[in-house]
Amino acid sequence: MARTATQETRQGSVNEFENLGEWQTSTGNILRLKARRKTGYASVWLDYNGHPIKIGHAIHAGGVVREMRWEAPSNEQTPAWKVQQRSHIASLIADWHAGNTRPVQPAPLPTSVLGVFDLDGFRFAVEPTLAAEHAVLSVVNTENALMPVADLLHDNGRICGLVTRPGWKGTPDERRRHWRSEAEHILTLAAQQGRL
Repeated sequence: MARTATQETRQGSVNEFENLGEWQTSTGNILRLKARRKTGYASVWLDYNGHPIKIGHAIHAGGVVREMRWEAPSNEQTPAWKVQQRSHIASLIADWHAGNTRPVQPAPLPTSVLGVFDLDGFRFAVEPTLAAEHAVLSVVNTENALMPVADLLHDNGRICGLVTRPGWKGTPDERRRHWRSEAEHILTLAAQQGRL
């Protein structure tokens, strides 16, 4: 999941690398993307105990990733992992090509958020509303903005009902059960701590 994205615009020779951005994988590893202007080549680096290790590269043209290559042992990652990383890389390259800059640090989560959890490559947040028995489950984007996906009715943290918002009605039951379980844990803990 993307945690932080940075972009430094350095004017200079074609030989200078530019840091296009960084993100955090679902396992907590920090990856960085570096590129040089007019080369069509970008390299992916893993931050390993403060030392950068090259784990792959992307060939791009016109702001579009044409090919990804992973070095061992990253080439043994699951296809889902590779697709997720390619998505981050493609977004950073498209922004770089278009001249868009990304914020150095995303805005902090609202103070009303009771807790967060990660599921299927997405980060979700639970926050209460003015009604004591109502809470909202939201997906958190890379800028830490919240987009509501479901309303939660609860009794001191124990969820009595979960109703998905429009656009999320087709969410599979298994995923809804995960949402309910994680949100109930957060709400129950918040109720015990007197934060509801």
